[in-house]
Amino acid sequence: MRRGILLLPGFILPGLILAGCAPPVPRDIAVFALAPAQPAQNLPVAMLLAPIGAAPAYMGKDMLYRLGYTDNQLHPYGSSRWNAPPINMLASVMHQTAGGNLLALDQSNQLARCSLRIELTAFEQVFTDAQNSHAELGMHYSLMQLRNQRILGNGKLRLDIPAQTADAQGGAMALEKASHQAASQIMEWLNHLLAPTVSGANPARAACER
Repeated sequence: MRRGILLLPGFILPGLILAGCAPPVPRDIAVFALAPAQPAQNLPVAMLLAPIGAAPAYMGKDMLYRLGYTDNQLHPYGSSRWNAPPINMLASVMHQTAGGNLLALDQSNQLARCSLRIELTAFEQVFTDAQNSHAELGMHYSLMQLRNQRILGNGKLRLDIPAQTADAQGGAMALEKASHQAASQIMEWLNHLLAPTVSGANPARAACER
């Protein structure tokens, strides 16, 4: 599987940063991105993916880590960053995993009667000691009927994925794997929530169908 994109110092990936579209990346900064996710099972009904919410720490491009064996506080890497805020990268992963039935805000129009809402609660690398670390990703999610704001189902997840190396690149690769796993788990949850019941009637699915 293709791993997260790394821009090495002095190297700019063609098409990622264009003149006039973004400021140049300093030559001593490594920029990471999440590789595209593989499509999973299509959702049975169209729904809107609401903008992903998060604490301010996850709204920027900082790559964050915590030293679990000392202060356990979030710190940004000084010479590495993401190419986009985690909430934006995760939205792309969700769309890629879901296929065509998970709509962006500008696509929904009258097609969607329900909205998938996600709150990002953790997206960082956690060091248990100087040589070992893991990616930590947490989410709360719910399916809401748009017409009356009724919650049809909700859940949460927390994933810990070991990093192969105790540095920013190892953290980025582990967070990429965690992001893909989280998207697949949410798709599985949605398909289960909207699956036909023994009686054939499913209130959640009926609320989301046109």
